[in-house]
Amino acid sequence: MALEDMPTSVGYITTATGVALVAAPGLAARRLGLRGQEGPLRLIGAADLALAPGLVRGEPRWPWMIGRAALNLAMAAYFLGVGRRSREARWTGYALLGLTVVDGATGVALSRRTPAG
Repeated sequence: MALEDMPTSVGYITTATGVALVAAPGLAARRLGLRGQEGPLRLIGAADLALAPGLVRGEPRWPWMIGRAALNLAMAAYFLGVGRRSREARWTGYALLGLTVVDGATGVALSRRTPAG
């Protein structure tokens, strides 16, 4: 996948995840072993939906990728914090840490390709 295509792909994934978490946070809570955490999961979904338009259509897109990385980091902290209750939540946190690196590096690389102006 070309570097320039990454924000769009991430945006579509972010949209799907956001819709799922806003519409059915209970399902995610059950699958992650986080019953009673529907509110925070719905908030995560709403944050995803707030970023999605910029990832898919924003210009330039690199700030949106940096924003995605920052949100990933916040979500990782949440999942690792509640991970005492659930192995699935812990692994979700670890995966989000990895995505933080990828999304952040993508944002930085795209910013270097954007002409100053």
